[in-house]
Amino acid sequence: AGNVGGANATDTDLLRAKRTVRRRFIVGLTEEMKESIRRFNIVMGINDKTEKSHKRCMNKFFCEGIHHENSNPHPKIEEGHPAWDLLVEKNVFDVALYEFVLEIFKEQRGRIDSYADSTVTTPV
Repeated sequence: AGNVGGANATDTDLLRAKRTVRRRFIVGLTEEMKESIRRFNIVMGINDKTEKSHKRCMNKFFCEGIHHENSNPHPKIEEGHPAWDLLVEKNVFDVALYEFVLEIFKEQRGRIDSYADSTVTTPV
């Protein structure tokens, strides 16, 4: 993990990053793309009734059975593989932040769902 000016990241940097993520971000995960987009849409007040262009955009990126515009193939590296171990070793703070983001993703669901239940979205 890097830092401003190429300096190595520290435990303090990781704590700051975690605090910033918790306080300022609605997190999304590529492995949970549909759920992530659903959450972003709730927070931004976007729904199927807001605009037809929204539905076209969602279909372009998430429609089943076609090439997805937002995906690229990557080799899967399993945990325990030497390449995995090297990645973790070189990116220890990034891995820790990602694991924290996984926790935040779970925590935010209830909050976002309650937000969706308490707001009335009107068409734009």
